[in-house]
Amino acid sequence: MVAKICLDSPPTLGAMGIPRHGEASSSDTYLLPDHWCFHIYSYRATLQLDGESHQIKPGDASLIPSGTRMTYRYYGPSEHVYFHFKPGLGTRFVKLPMVLSLGELYDDMDRRARIAIIRSNIDPAYSIATLWALLWEFSSRWDTVHDGRVDRYHPLVVATIQHIEQRLGEPLSVKLLSNEIGVSYGYLSRLFRQELGMPVSTYIRDRRAEHAAHLLSSTTLPIKVIARTVGVPNLQLFNRFMHEMKGVGPRALRRDHGFPRPFVMKDHEEKSEVGLAG
Repeated sequence: MVAKICLDSPPTLGAMGIPRHGEASSSDTYLLPDHWCFHIYSYRATLQLDGESHQIKPGDASLIPSGTRMTYRYYGPSEHVYFHFKPGLGTRFVKLPMVLSLGELYDDMDRRARIAIIRSNIDPAYSIATLWALLWEFSSRWDTVHDGRVDRYHPLVVATIQHIEQRLGEPLSVKLLSNEIGVSYGYLSRLFRQELGMPVSTYIRDRRAEHAAHLLSSTTLPIKVIARTVGVPNLQLFNRFMHEMKGVGPRALRRDHGFPRPFVMKDHEEKSEVGLAG
């Protein structure tokens, strides 16, 4: 079983704790309609998620979406760290297993989770930041186990993403991409939305905006060069595009990061703009 979660922005915490189970009852059943659960385990038990059985052990963690029925069957006193939360907002989703061994990350993640719980009443921002970091580390652990993040996606989605990344500066459309990949427009659109939780066109716009923002904030490349690099060569359209995607125009974004105007040099009586990568 897998969970699709957005990690673009911090989660909203509902509750957290370090409970001890398996003493009053040998089993518990839960269903949280509005909150996700992130658990780090220090015991062995059987966990059923919507009827699918998992054998959990010390060093495992689980990431369980809201609305999932959880039934624990304990083998004795059992303590775990838990966070109930709502994922942050965003457009990009990652697919993660509901149960995963943390391996060598376990001791450090468990220790930091416990500190976050202890500090939650006096420093809630610290607890939120810690949970967000733990969720990203859970995702990174899955990447390590499966040798690369893209392995968890359908091969046609991977091929589409590679085409997009290689050709951000060129005209792109779903029809063009589907022809190059060798599938129908409808099939690629459904598959991409199913795997990533967004249309192909949204992914293209997001990647262009992210790449443009990076170039504007970390290089002195001329704005017109950056606009061509991300496939929006018309400066008026590029300005409108950045306002829509980032809430600010390219010049203001660059100014906010303290970058000067591109250098202007004289070369044989002609002026030319020289962009230097940061």
